[in-house]
Amino acid sequence: MTGQSFLKNLWHDERGQSTTEYILILAVVVMVAVKFKDVFRDKLMKVVDKLGGDIESATSM
Repeated sequence: MTGQSFLKNLWHDERGQSTTEYILILAVVVMVAVKFKDVFRDKLMKVVDKLGGDIESATSM
């Protein structure tokens, strides 16, 4: 096999393509999660605090 035919076969080989696409999608999701982690944490803490207050007021009746 010559070097040129090897490169041509390698260029047309699609066996790892779907794995690469999944890795790229996962990388984008992780970047978005890291970018907005403070916003998500603040909103989640507000929900948890409200839920805790609601449970406490319901049990003290």
